[in-house]
Amino acid sequence: MAERDATEGGVSFVVPVFNKAAYLSETLRSIAGQRGAFEREFIFVDDGSSDASLAIIEAQTKDWPNVTIVSQENRGSAGATNRGLALASRAYVKFVDADDLLSPFATEALLRALDETAAVLAYGDLVAYRADKRPAFDTEPPPYRTSMNTAPLKSVLRTSYFNPTQIMVRTKEAQAVGGCDERIVHSQEYGFALRLARIGTFCHVHAMFAWQPVGAPGQLSSQPARQLKRVTLAAAHFLRDFPETPASLQRYAHRRAAGRAWKWARRHRKAGIGSRWFWRFALSRLAVAGDRAREIERCATVFDDPDSDDRGS
Repeated sequence: MAERDATEGGVSFVVPVFNKAAYLSETLRSIAGQRGAFEREFIFVDDGSSDASLAIIEAQTKDWPNVTIVSQENRGSAGATNRGLALASRAYVKFVDADDLLSPFATEALLRALDETAAVLAYGDLVAYRADKRPAFDTEPPPYRTSMNTAPLKSVLRTSYFNPTQIMVRTKEAQAVGGCDERIVHSQEYGFALRLARIGTFCHVHAMFAWQPVGAPGQLSSQPARQLKRVTLAAAHFLRDFPETPASLQRYAHRRAAGRAWKWARRHRKAGIGSRWFWRFALSRLAVAGDRAREIERCATVFDDPDSDDRGS
């Protein structure tokens, strides 16, 4: 990844945008309302939107300082996120999904968590809200505690437990690991978290800092098969990219993927113990199971939709 030298203090806000006109104005207001005495820059990557997203960004940020707006042909959320990350020049990056909202104190608290620890990533909590019922934000900094995960890779292999709006990362480390895995076009935060978990620790700030609208167009929560397939493939790519991953974690990743596939096959394909999904799950329990990355890729095929063009993305 070709990047700027992230030597300046402060925060780079990176916002990938694709057809979020219905939510974008509120998202921009929540970014503009971030409290704290830190330097900031704003990087928006319009990923080929066909609605008014780009016009809204240009109009609403025209008086903001340090704004970069990039427009590109559609590359998916991973490619758009990486484009923004490469442009970041501040010491930390705060990602924001273009339909989410931030608490006014989110950036300041996450910044403090990274300043006070050696973590490469800090994250807060997220809550869903109905689009017709805007959340009421705190007017004073909320009380919160922090906890450290000093070996986060197993936790990330277990589940994708935060979205981009919840996290802040150290820019140099994020750029050094190559950002998001663009082989997984969407669900970009999972492969990214795996790469960061391999090199450092995570800090959890126990406070509600991010709000996600329920039922936003294209939201992954409404596409569980696609989301599960992407997460499964991201784990396979990670193990193939980093074969030195400890055998115990490779076995754990395989068990998680095979268990997920077997559960889906039982519920949605009425599969029984004679099916290949059961035997793949049984194979994953063995100490020696061959090429685990390949086996995980095979598990991902249970989520294929014959009517979808979402092949591996």
